[in-house]
Amino acid sequence: MAAEEKLAPGRRLLIGIATIVLGAAGFAAGRTLLRPAAAVRQPVAFNHRIHVKEVELECSTCHEYYEISQHSGLPGLDICMACHEEAMTESPEEQRLLELAASGQPAAFRKLFRMPDHVYYSHREHVTLAGIECETCHGDIADTTAPPPVTLVNITMDTCLDCHAERGVKTDCTHCHR
Repeated sequence: MAAEEKLAPGRRLLIGIATIVLGAAGFAAGRTLLRPAAAVRQPVAFNHRIHVKEVELECSTCHEYYEISQHSGLPGLDICMACHEEAMTESPEEQRLLELAASGQPAAFRKLFRMPDHVYYSHREHVTLAGIECETCHGDIADTTAPPPVTLVNITMDTCLDCHAERGVKTDCTHCHR
């Protein structure tokens, strides 16, 4: 098309509308792709507040690997049943736990925090060696009365880099990206 040729007004309007529609569709698709994962549902509505603040259990009571391993570990029914062989309260969730145990089915607790496959993260390095408190990454999980459906703290690469910079820890890519 020569520089001096102009588009007819109807054609300009059509191109303008198409641009707006395609732009809006692209924006909507981008928002959908960037949404956090669907809420995580747990088999029992575990009350961290009662167990951590009232009974004063340590995180390691249920998450038995968090001080020694890359992963903290999710509790199996055997961990729960160590204290809950019989009902301790009238709680519907405790009754649900006892029914689950009686059924012989495992308590399939699901991970709430998921690191991308290309990121190496070790609870041992962060908790035991660096002395970072659980709340730093997990927020006030100890005050929750039911499992949160999504993470309480939005962890991004910037979150990690800022924390490493504050503590004078390596920030070279290969330390975490393997």
